Amino acid sequence: MRDACRCRIAALPALFALLLGAGCALHGPASAQRLLNDAGWTQFVLPAGGLPLAWFSEPLPADTPHLHVYLGGDGRAFATRRRIARDPTSSEHLGLRLALADPAPSAFLGRPCYYGGATEPPCEPALWTLERYGPRVVAAVVAALADIAARYPRARLTLVGYSGGGVIAVLAARQLDRVERVITVASPLDTAAWTRHHGYTELAAASNPADLGDWPARTRQLHLVGTDDAQVPPFIAASYHTRTGLAPPHSVTVPLDGYDHRCCWLREWPAILGSPAGREGHQPSRK
Repeated sequence: MRDACRCRIAALPALFALLLGAGCALHGPASAQRLLNDAGWTQFVLPAGGLPLAWFSEPLPADTPHLHVYLGGDGRAFATRRRIARDPTSSEHLGLRLALADPAPSAFLGRPCYYGGATEPPCEPALWTLERYGPRVVAAVVAALADIAARYPRARLTLVGYSGGGVIAVLAARQLDRVERVITVASPLDTAAWTRHHGYTELAAASNPADLGDWPARTRQLHLVGTDDAQVPPFIAASYHTRTGLAPPHSVTVPLDGYDHRCCWLREWPAILGSPAGREGHQPSRK
């Protein structure tokens, strides 16, 4: 499982250097570059909150009225069961591929230190392990989105997060008035329930959307879950709604039969976005 921590670790920040080891090859950015070149997308780096975040987008006019911004999953946080990866960037880029498949004006925001920045200070392994959804990461994403909102002053934003990117999207949306909708895909929205289920180490404080209340009414939420997803089972989204008290039409969970953590999101993504669920939060039909 590349988009979540597989192993039980009792690592503390002081142990990160030991766990990193030597000889971990970088991966991911070159294959992402090929995807971007094929699509004609541009890229640059946003130094938000002191951390580097990659920004990839199709050519967009300054008066774009609505923009879908995608956030990817946890990637390859661990090189082995006991060694933290030097660079967490995924080699699969499912979040980026979903953005590329979206027919609406779209962009992809890399998580802090992903896509080439992992070895540059102040990046450190805590940001893609125990603090992967923590305040430093969310603050950097919020700062980057505020920068983008200033570049496209008319655009209303929809945040789309795959897997762990959905956790960050939900946490960031609370802090941004320009975000009108959040769509999550196979996301562990109750991170405490998720870590307990798998026996993972508890994540850093303030990492769990299910702990929060007073969700802004301005932001609609759509949470897509796969009925066959063993990595983020459907009960995780149900726990999030139970604990937060969120309910339709403010927040809707839609289970898709036969989907797991990877199948069949990319293949059917345009159809999902064009379905009643993608547009309004109702049940989509599967091809």
